[in-house]
Amino acid sequence: MTTYIGLLTIIIAVVSYGIYIRDTIKGRTKPHTISWVIWAVLNGFIFTQQLMHGAGPGAWVTGVAAAANILIVLLSLKYGERNITRIDWLCLVISGVVLALWLQNVNDTLTVILASIVFVVGFIPTFRKSFRKPGEETILTFALNSTKFLLALFALDQVTLVTALYPLVLGLMNGSFVIFLIIRRIKISGKLKSRKRS
Repeated sequence: MTTYIGLLTIIIAVVSYGIYIRDTIKGRTKPHTISWVIWAVLNGFIFTQQLMHGAGPGAWVTGVAAAANILIVLLSLKYGERNITRIDWLCLVISGVVLALWLQNVNDTLTVILASIVFVVGFIPTFRKSFRKPGEETILTFALNSTKFLLALFALDQVTLVTALYPLVLGLMNGSFVIFLIIRRIKISGKLKSRKRS
């Protein structure tokens, strides 16, 4: 059963990232390079950790995510967000420091906690950009990402803090971002309508 769920999460991942990549190339979505660099490196490390700790099919989705993240980083150099702020660079530095601590640490539980922190920090540049321009992100991709990572929990051969924390954090963060984008689009749309009336 876990194998089938693992395959389903991969199908969802391919569809979700495919939509995001299509929207990026068409100019509808503008990925934030800093966020995607952090996620690409992080997913690569986590995928390795999950394989080493017997995650089985539950780890497949992380491997697919790492590959897709790398492709999105490359696309973001041409099609992505151009406004990189000090806060964005600070997030990159913080992520680098935490990853360095992770590589120095032999405690598996702590490394996954640190990795989850890095992922959340990596989301800050995208949240910041999307506060002003929520229309430049693909809601469906993040909704599908939330679904696939939460589904991946059911594909784990061994459910431990080390194997489950990361997909749980990714599922919750992606879901929160979807809600954030919807709220910001509604607010901005309301403001535009008010201006037109006045």
